[in-house]
Amino acid sequence: MEEMANRISVKYALLILITASFIVNLGFSALSPVFPYLVLALKGVLKELPELTVGAIQAHQGALEFGLLMAAFMATRAPIAVFSGFLSDLFGRKRAMILGMLLYLVATLGFLLAQDVWTLIIFRAVQGAGSAMVWPVAEAYLADVTRRWQRGKALSAYVASMLIAELLGPGIGVGVYKAWVIFFGGADYVTALKSPIIFLAFMTLGSLSTLIFLPKISRPSNSNDFRTGFKEVKSALRSLPKSVSRSLKTMYFNGAVNGFGMGILQTALIVYIIELVVKDPTYIGIFYTVSSAAALPASLLSGYITDKLKRRKPTIILGYLVGRGVFFFVPLVRNPILLLALAIPASMVFGISMPAMRALQADITPQEVRGTVFGLQQFFMNGGVFAGSILGGWLTQILATQTYQIAAQQIQGIALPFWIAGTLGMLTTTLFILYVKEPR
Repeated sequence: MEEMANRISVKYALLILITASFIVNLGFSALSPVFPYLVLALKGVLKELPELTVGAIQAHQGALEFGLLMAAFMATRAPIAVFSGFLSDLFGRKRAMILGMLLYLVATLGFLLAQDVWTLIIFRAVQGAGSAMVWPVAEAYLADVTRRWQRGKALSAYVASMLIAELLGPGIGVGVYKAWVIFFGGADYVTALKSPIIFLAFMTLGSLSTLIFLPKISRPSNSNDFRTGFKEVKSALRSLPKSVSRSLKTMYFNGAVNGFGMGILQTALIVYIIELVVKDPTYIGIFYTVSSAAALPASLLSGYITDKLKRRKPTIILGYLVGRGVFFFVPLVRNPILLLALAIPASMVFGISMPAMRALQADITPQEVRGTVFGLQQFFMNGGVFAGSILGGWLTQILATQTYQIAAQQIQGIALPFWIAGTLGMLTTTLFILYVKEPR
C-alpha cells in the first residue's frame, strides 16, 4: 500500500509540475513572434504594423537592443540560478518555484506598462530572476522524485510539455495580435503588438495557481541552519569522485561556451528572418511552431530510448553534431520554406539530446547537492548567453550591412555570427566526447 501511495504521489507531483510548465511556456511562446517587433516599435524603427511596412524593415538597427534584452535576462538568471539551487537544497523546491513565478508575474505586468525599450530591459531582468528560481529547481525536483531509469522518461515528458506549449503558443500569439488589429484597428500599433502580453499575464497566473498544489518533498539535510547547510553542500561537492568532478566541470565549460554561441545566434537569427526572409510576424510564429513540432516526438522518444538502452551519451553526441552543424547552412538560405526545412533536423536532435543531457547530469550527482549542481550548470550557460548576447547584438548591427568575398562567393556579414556559433559547438562536442564519463 505504501509503495502504491508513493507511486501515486510521484505521478501527481509530475502532473502538477508539467501542467505548470506547460501553462507558463504557452504564454511566453505566444509572445515570442511579436516581441521583436515591439522592440523595433518602441525604438522608433517601426512606424506602423510590420505587415503594412513598404520595403525592408531595418531590423539590424534594433540588433543591439535585442542583445541587451537577452543579456539583461541572463545577467540576473545566471547568479540567481546558483543561489536558488542552493536554497532549494536547504529550504525546499516548492517555495523557490512559487517565488520565481511571482517574479514572472511582476515582469509581465512591467512589459504591459513599458513605453520605451529601457523599461522592457529592466523587466526582462526581473523575468530572468524569476526564471532562475523556477527551471533549475524544477529539474532538480523531477530528479528527486524519480528513480534513475525512470528519470529519462520523466524529463522527456517535462521537456515535451514545454515543446507542446511552444508548438501551440506562437500561433495563439499571432492570432491574438491579428484579432486585436481586426477588432481595434492598427492605428495604435504599439498596443496591438503588446496584445499577446495580456494572454501571457493570464497564463502566468494560471501556472502560479497550479504550483500551489505541488507536493513538498523531504530534504536529505535535517538542518535548517543556513551555515550548517552550506557546509554540508560544500562537503558533498568536494567528496565527489574524480571522474564525476571532471564530467561536471566539462559540462559547466561546455554550458558556458554553448551559451555564448546561443547568445550570438539568437539575435542574428531574428534580424536575419525579419530583414532578409519575411517581415510579417506570422512567419516567425510558423517558424517556432514547425521547430517545436519537430522536436516534440523526438523529445518523447529520447527518454524511452535512453532509459531502455541505459545509455545517454551517444544520444547527446548526436544532438551536438547535427544541431551545431546546421548553424553553418542557415545564413545561406533565403527561401522561407527551405529555412523551415532546415530547422526541422536541428529541432529534432535538440529534442532528443536535451532530456538526455539533464538525465545524465542527474545520474552522476548525489541528491543532496542536485539543486546546487543544476543551478551551477544554469549559471555557466546563462553567463555565456549574457556575454554572447551583447557581442551578438553588436556584431549583427555592424555585419548586417557588410558583404565579404570568399573565393568566388559573395557572403553577407550576417553569416559570420552563425558560423562562430557552429564552430564553438564543434569544440564542445569534442570536449564532451573526451571528458564526460557516463556512470554504469
